[in-house]
Amino acid sequence: MIASDSYDYEEIGISIRRAVRPARVVFAVLGLALLAILLSRSLFQVGLGEVAVVVDPVTKTVSRPIVGPTLAFKPPWAYIVKDYVGVEAIDMFFEPPRDYPAVFALTKDGVSVDVDITIRYRVRPEYFDLLVRNYPALNYEEDFLVATARQVVREVVAKYVLTDLIENRALVARDVESSIEERIRADPVIGRALKLLGVNMRNVRIPDEILKAINEKIAAQQYAIKAEYERKAKLIAANATAEALLIEAEGRAKALLILAEAQAKSISLLANMTGVPPTKVVEYYFYLEAVKEAAASGKSVLVIGQGGVTPLITPGD
Repeated sequence: MIASDSYDYEEIGISIRRAVRPARVVFAVLGLALLAILLSRSLFQVGLGEVAVVVDPVTKTVSRPIVGPTLAFKPPWAYIVKDYVGVEAIDMFFEPPRDYPAVFALTKDGVSVDVDITIRYRVRPEYFDLLVRNYPALNYEEDFLVATARQVVREVVAKYVLTDLIENRALVARDVESSIEERIRADPVIGRALKLLGVNMRNVRIPDEILKAINEKIAAQQYAIKAEYERKAKLIAANATAEALLIEAEGRAKALLILAEAQAKSISLLANMTGVPPTKVVEYYFYLEAVKEAAASGKSVLVIGQGGVTPLITPGD
């Protein structure tokens, strides 16, 4: 009877040991699975050009920034916030592609314009935890940079009338960039967490009717300049012609004066040599000159009469 009871207990022990072994295997598998789950929820990767922080909702803490590329651990219940630390560009254009619409502004004389700008910046990784604490949704671009840029552009444009705005675009662009940079530096969070790389004012779009009026004005000015140029050119040509005629007349006058002086000297010399009164010499001199001209023209015939009179007969007589 005793032997029989002992045998029963032995069989029961063997059965228990056989049942325990699979259970241990199951628990081991479950433990490994749980460990894998915990590891997968705790191990994370930060890629190249990224920065990350671990946010623990239990302790309400934010870790120091972790710059990639790297692997890191966190509590399973914590979550990761990542951002890009390379150069970012915000395009605020009138026409797509764009990130945000262009800045609508009014000039000093009340003309509406649309200003296209591009803002380039990057995140300072060493202050990323500060940025996350103040902008948990990482909406600093829209809430601060874009809003600040719009306000600055409107304030700067309002200082200029339209013509000055167009003529002094480089000056306006520098004013916009320096004002945005000043606002960023003055902010206790953005001024430390972000680095402004540049602001480019790419275009100022004015209403079509204003543009048409400006083009018409420019065309009229160009026409007036052309007309003035042509008028001056004609005046210069006329002055040149008058000057040429004046020079020619002065030349003729000088030539006549020289001729008259030569004739006077000739007459005086003849009078001295012949003893004939100068008045008679003058008469004969100009008479002979007239005969020369008549003979050279071929239109007159010189007839010498017996009485010493020398009539001048033309072919038509």
